[in-house]
Amino acid sequence: MSPIGGVGINLAIQDAVACANLLATPLREERLTDRDLAAVQARRMLPTRITQRMQLVVNRVIKRVLASSKTLSPPLPVRILSRIPLLQRIPARLVGMGVRPEHIETAEVIR
Repeated sequence: MSPIGGVGINLAIQDAVACANLLATPLREERLTDRDLAAVQARRMLPTRITQRMQLVVNRVIKRVLASSKTLSPPLPVRILSRIPLLQRIPARLVGMGVRPEHIETAEVIR
């Protein structure tokens, strides 16, 4: 994963929160199974793949811009975003919060 946008650390934190939510009780009760671990993987796989795909697209655009000696025009999605202020929040939200934001759901704080 590319460090562009700092999304790797966002994914890592969200993975940790998903683990806490899904594994706290089985760990506390000493009954953790492979099925519990598979549930974490299933929950986090789609957001990870989407984020990685977005990173590939961004990397391609950056490489194209850096390799070009001529003036380039922004891609159509960027031009659309620049004209509609409400839509400008979408990329920032995806980078900052991710595709599937995770929130602590455990009933008690683990000591």
